[in-house]
Amino acid sequence: MKKTIGIFAHVDAGKTTLSEAVLYNTGAIRRRGSIEEKNTVMDTASIERERGITCFSGACGFKFNNNDYYLIDTPGHTDFLPDTQRCMAALDCAVIAVSAVEGIEGNTELLWDMLAERGIPTIFFINKCDRDIAEPNRVFAELKERFGKAVLWQGEDYLEAVAASDEALMEKYFNGVLPLDEAEKNAAELFMHRELCPCICGSAVTNQGADELLECIDALCKTDYRIQGELVLQIFKVRHEKDKRIMLCHISGGEISVRDTLPNGERISELRVFDGTKSVSVQKASAGDVVEIYGITGYRAGECIGMSSDEPCVPGLSARIIYPESITSKDMLTKLQLLEDEEPILAVRYESATGEISVSVMGRIELEILQQRIAERFDIDVRFGDCDVVYKETLTEPTVGYGHFEPLRHYSEVHLRIEPTERGSGIMFESECSLNTLTSNYQNLVRTHVFEKEHKGVLAGSTLTDVKIVLLAGAAHEKHTEGGDFREATYRAIRHGVMRGASRLLEPYYKCRFTVDTSHMGRVISDITRLSGTLISSENEGLKTVINARIPISEFTPYQTEFISFTGGKGRVVFSYDGYDVCHNEAEVIERIGYDPERDTENTADSVFCAHGAGFNVPWREVEKYIHLK
Repeated sequence: MKKTIGIFAHVDAGKTTLSEAVLYNTGAIRRRGSIEEKNTVMDTASIERERGITCFSGACGFKFNNNDYYLIDTPGHTDFLPDTQRCMAALDCAVIAVSAVEGIEGNTELLWDMLAERGIPTIFFINKCDRDIAEPNRVFAELKERFGKAVLWQGEDYLEAVAASDEALMEKYFNGVLPLDEAEKNAAELFMHRELCPCICGSAVTNQGADELLECIDALCKTDYRIQGELVLQIFKVRHEKDKRIMLCHISGGEISVRDTLPNGERISELRVFDGTKSVSVQKASAGDVVEIYGITGYRAGECIGMSSDEPCVPGLSARIIYPESITSKDMLTKLQLLEDEEPILAVRYESATGEISVSVMGRIELEILQQRIAERFDIDVRFGDCDVVYKETLTEPTVGYGHFEPLRHYSEVHLRIEPTERGSGIMFESECSLNTLTSNYQNLVRTHVFEKEHKGVLAGSTLTDVKIVLLAGAAHEKHTEGGDFREATYRAIRHGVMRGASRLLEPYYKCRFTVDTSHMGRVISDITRLSGTLISSENEGLKTVINARIPISEFTPYQTEFISFTGGKGRVVFSYDGYDVCHNEAEVIERIGYDPERDTENTADSVFCAHGAGFNVPWREVEKYIHLK
C-alpha cells in the first residue's frame, strides 16, 4: 500500500525534528540531524539551516510494515503558506505537531482549517513532552475544545469511540468480545472520514512517540489507488537544478512512463521516485507514488492534470526590488522569473515606463528569504522597498470598448462588452460574434489575447479583475491582417471600454479569528470598526471570547503588534486571505498612487486608422466615430 503523509506545525513546534525521528526510525537515514547542529536532512538549503526554520517543502520516501511511504515536510511560517497549501493536494493523511508547552498557536488553527476544508485525515502529535513545563493534558483539552469531539487519545479512548459508532460494535465492546481487527477496520473508516483524529504524546528530540505515531498512521490510513484509468497528477513543487527543471508530483490515478506525452503535448525525459532522502531513476511510476518529472516546462506548481486545482493563496502585498545599476532590468527580470517559476505567487511585474520591477509576497520574512536566495543563487545584492498592498480594479456597470489597428498593410477591429461579475471570479470570456462576421480562428485569437496578460485598470493602474469580456463583433482583412493585429485591437478595445466605464478600486481582506480574555472583547470589537473591518460574530467560551471579523490587509498588518501588546501576548489571532472587496479608502489610495491613465502609452486606449496610404492615431474619446463596423 502506498501512502503520502504531510507533517505540519506552527513555527518551532518541532515539525522538522519529528520528521527526522520518523525517517531515522524507519531506516531512511542513518543518523538523526538536529536544528542546532544545522544538519537536518529535510532542511537542505543553507537559508533554512542558518535560520532554523523550514522555508521550502521537501519530500522523501521510506518503508514501514511492508508499506511504501512518502513524507512531505512543509514550511511552518505563514509567509510560506502557498507552498504548504500546494503540498496538501498530494496527501493521504496529515500530522499536526503541537507544542506541549505553548499549545495551540495561530498557525495550528489555520492549518487545521485548511486540512479540514480538503477533507484530509489528521493526527495530532503533542510534542516537547520531555520538558519540565510541558502540559500535554492541558493541550489535549485545548485541542478537543477547539477542534471537536473527534479529537481523542490514541488507544483505548478511540476504541470506545469506534464502538460507539455502531450498535453491534458497542455491544461487543461492553461484552469484551470486540475483535481488534474489526475495531481497527472501523477506526480506519472513521479516521479517513475525519470522524476520528487521534492524539499522541511524545518528544521528537528524545525520539519518544515517533514509533507510536508510525503505528497509528499505518493502522488507520488506508489507500486504494487504481493504476487503470486516466492519469491524475498533482504538481506541488517546481525546482531547478543547473539547467534542469524538475516537477515534484503526486500521482493519484493511472501511471506514467519515461517518454510519455502529457496532455499539453510535452514529453517526459526522465522520471524519478523517492528512496529515502534521494531520488532514483525509474522507467515507470503509478498511482500513489510521489515522483520527480524532468523535461516539462508548461505546467506550474499548484496545477493538476486530470482534476481541478485548488484556489491558490493570493499575497496581498508587493514590494519594489532595488538592484545594482550594473545589472540590466532584462537580466534581473529573467532571474526573478526563474524564481517565480518555483514560487508562482511572486507574480513578478515589470513597468517598462519606469524600469521598476516588483514582486508579490506574503510578508517581510518571505522578502528576507528572497533577498538571501537572490544573493546565493545569482550573486546579486538586492534590497526591497516598503511592502505595499496589491490593489485591483473592476467595473461597476457594463461598458463597451472598441479597438482598431490599421497602420499601413495591417488591419483588425474588435468590439467588446465588458461587464462586472461576482467577487473572485477573475476574467471570463465569451463570444456573441457571428462566425459570418469573424471566423473562428480570429475569434480564438481574441480569446487568447484577453487572457495572455494582466490588463490595467484606470484608477491606480492596478490589475483588472472580476469582469466578463464579451466579443460582440470583429473584422479582418483578407490580405492585410497579420498575426499581431488582433492582439493590438483586443488590448485597445479592453482599455477603451475601461476608460469609458465606471471603475471601482478593490483591496485584499483577511478573515480573522481573535481569541482573547473576555475583558478584552470590547476593545477588539471597537478596533475592528476602527480598522474598517466587519464584525461577523462573537461567542463566549468560558473565560475567553472568540471574535470573527473581516478586515482590510492594509489595516490589519500594522495592527498585529498593537494586539499582542494590549493582550500581553496572551491573545491569539488566526488570519487567512479572504479575497478582494471594495477599497475602504479609495480616494486616498488613488491620490497617493497618482496614476494617469492617459500618459500610460504602454496601455493605450487610442486606435490606429488608415487614410491616404498612412496610419494615423485617433484619441480614445473619438474612436467610436471612426470604427468600421456599425
